[in-house]
Amino acid sequence: MALPSPGASPLPFARSIGQIFLQRNAGMGVAILIAVFSVSPRLGCALLIGASTGNLVGHIFADLNSTASRSDLHGFNGALAALAAFTFIDNDSFSGAVAILAAIAASALSAAMTRALHVHNLPTYSGPAIIVTWAWLPFVPIIHSGGPAETDAWNVGAAGAFFNGPHVDAPALFISFTSHVVAGLAPIVFATGLLAGSIILVGLVLTRPAAAFWALIGSTLGLCLSAIAGAPEYAMVSGACGFNSALAAMATYRLGTGPAVAAVGLTCAFAWVGSMIGIPLLTAPFVIASWTVQVFVERRQLALLRKTLIHHESVSLALDASNDKAQEMR
Repeated sequence: MALPSPGASPLPFARSIGQIFLQRNAGMGVAILIAVFSVSPRLGCALLIGASTGNLVGHIFADLNSTASRSDLHGFNGALAALAAFTFIDNDSFSGAVAILAAIAASALSAAMTRALHVHNLPTYSGPAIIVTWAWLPFVPIIHSGGPAETDAWNVGAAGAFFNGPHVDAPALFISFTSHVVAGLAPIVFATGLLAGSIILVGLVLTRPAAAFWALIGSTLGLCLSAIAGAPEYAMVSGACGFNSALAAMATYRLGTGPAVAAVGLTCAFAWVGSMIGIPLLTAPFVIASWTVQVFVERRQLALLRKTLIHHESVSLALDASNDKAQEMR
């Protein structure tokens, strides 16, 4: 029996791209494609190459009845790995070769990480693509020292210049701030700017309004915290200050408002530390922060459940003792 080709049905392929924003939705995948192509056809081709390679690897080696296959999880890490290759490598031929190899490696690593993290009930997120990119990044020429989603060094006082500069026009400041928040969705797919962020936001609103709301909340908090910490203006304009926190909020909002805000705070802290070290963190702050919050919430829930069970057991023993005493008195 022949295995289905990743291109045989466009819906699973588009849904796999939608998983980049944690949404198994073909419409979201199409919105991501449009957003990336609107910024750079070159990056758009990279996205297609990576997603196709990842889906092909998944169809060949993975169980088609597995959770990953049913959830269309095979393509998005390959897509992110390929996007990273085309972002950091200037030569098209070299970047194409690295993109395909990186997509294969990320898809294979995703399967291994899925099995390992299943024990802790944690998703892989973009971890495989990050690890694979870190593996080859030191050995190739790089266009940007930190890529489109990184900051070189955060300048003290940038927050004051952004919020309290001379002749501040409140409406203009609000429009500027809002555009930076929306632009914060674009670097998740290595794009930049308001146009790409707006297209992605429309896709999220149509797919899952709650996810869109929390993505904006996360991007807003990330932008504010980054400005307070002294992020340079170019980083805020590009959206580099909001993308990790937007992902963290989308990944954890179902756990409650507190965990979501905590995840955003941790994400910003990890991103700040990474900017001081000077390494391209990509979406690692979001991944680590989300895992941390999810493990904490799960352990807290288990502790509460254990406490409840102990309480019920104590009450049951007390009732049994009371019944025994009543029978003795009779």
